[in-house]
Amino acid sequence: MIKTFPLSSRAKTTALKQPKELFCYSRDINGAYEYDTDKAVTQLSHYYFPDAEIDKGVDLGAGYKDFKKIPEAENLGDFESLLKSILQHEKKTGEKVSADIVTFRGLMTKLLALPYNLKDPINLYAAVFDGQIFIKNDDELELKRRQSQPSDPTKKDYMDRCEYSGYKFEAVTTLPKPWAECSRSEIEKRNIRVVNNYEQFISVVRTGIGKVKLLLAGEVDCLWDYRPQDGKKDPLPHYVELKTSRVIETPGNIVTFERKLFKTWAQSFLIGIRKIVYGFRDDNLILRCVEMYSTEEIPILLKKNQVTEPSKKIVCMNALKWYGAVVEWLTEVIPTNENGAYRISYDPGSRSFSVAELIGDEKSKAQAMITSEFKDWRKELSEKEKEVNDEKEE
Repeated sequence: MIKTFPLSSRAKTTALKQPKELFCYSRDINGAYEYDTDKAVTQLSHYYFPDAEIDKGVDLGAGYKDFKKIPEAENLGDFESLLKSILQHEKKTGEKVSADIVTFRGLMTKLLALPYNLKDPINLYAAVFDGQIFIKNDDELELKRRQSQPSDPTKKDYMDRCEYSGYKFEAVTTLPKPWAECSRSEIEKRNIRVVNNYEQFISVVRTGIGKVKLLLAGEVDCLWDYRPQDGKKDPLPHYVELKTSRVIETPGNIVTFERKLFKTWAQSFLIGIRKIVYGFRDDNLILRCVEMYSTEEIPILLKKNQVTEPSKKIVCMNALKWYGAVVEWLTEVIPTNENGAYRISYDPGSRSFSVAELIGDEKSKAQAMITSEFKDWRKELSEKEKEVNDEKEE
């Protein structure tokens, strides 16, 4: 079975369910995961970067040779850790999470941004289990894409340094604790600490669009002020997304930045992050300025830009209508009453978006995303729910 979905499809309404954090987990410097909330939040840093720091000409390439980088094969989005976090949450609440689709925020960002990003392919696996659709990357294809290198070694080295500059920006603009709790050394020596991309804080939110319920996991860069401790207030409004980009000097730079800003809006919007901080660097990776954007303002900024030709303007509402349509379509063409496996793909050559049912080894490969531990837990949870219902009937 192969079913295609026209790229011209748009939902009539874009009623978005306000994202709300259900739980969180983290990964430490050694690559180990923590699922206890109180311990997980210790990986969540705090934004602190006074304007005076910009005048110092911070070098976002400094320390590149000491970069503690996680191997690409280990950084594809650990689906097992997501399932473990769900399992821990369900054990705590005694209830199965309510969702039609369970996945990472980054994969839904690809779908949302597709109308304005038609050159990049999409290859995802979808496995149906316990009435829900679980979606992850085809890790083999994704790894090949990441490991593909430019023919020019110099270009490859510069691209790697630009990638590093983003992590360096996070390191020099954040503190491990609130400012008042940090020592002078922690504040002043941020620029010389070793940078790594192992440490992560992941927020898991409940959201949705139209009639489709979504459970999305997405990395959070830092806190703007504080994280509510009472468990009643949603921490999402306090999170910040950190990004870097080249300084804007020409009309061409504006168009390039618009596309980056659109993708940043998409990933922030999907899980309810309301603040975005951009560090602008020059070609020598020296930080030149820092700007803060409100996520809700970005669609207006893109719409009002006078540089881009009207026919090439990015309209966030247009992308959102596509997203609503394609997500609803996925829940319609992927049956959840049996444990099937599917490939969700977009081919830039033919500009076709499709879902294909898998068989044989590929089906097994896709279904392997659902771990035995998670299957056993859901079976146990189902039996408990049945016992409770039986007792109520008696």
